[in-house]
Amino acid sequence: MIKDIENRLTQNINCNHLDILDESPNHGGYSGVVSHIKIIIISNDFNDLSLIKRHQLVFKALGSFVEEIHAISIVAKTEQQWKTSSQFIASPDCAKN
Repeated sequence: MIKDIENRLTQNINCNHLDILDESPNHGGYSGVVSHIKIIIISNDFNDLSLIKRHQLVFKALGSFVEEIHAISIVAKTEQQWKTSSQFIASPDCAKN
């Protein structure tokens, strides 16, 4: 599924950098299914867009995958923002069963 998500994003957004992290194993009840992802996407398509507009663009590109994944975290920066700081907040681990 991760490769399919990557393909969908790169087909719809000009990506300078893209990482899709499967964070599903960090959550209780993990069954091997992709349920939690973090998308780190760097694109000049985000120039002059607010954070919410960037997220909307990513969600639109994801299409039906949005319905299949329980949690999606997005880091959406322009190339210049990424050059200034490639840091982002790590997702917390949920309690494991």
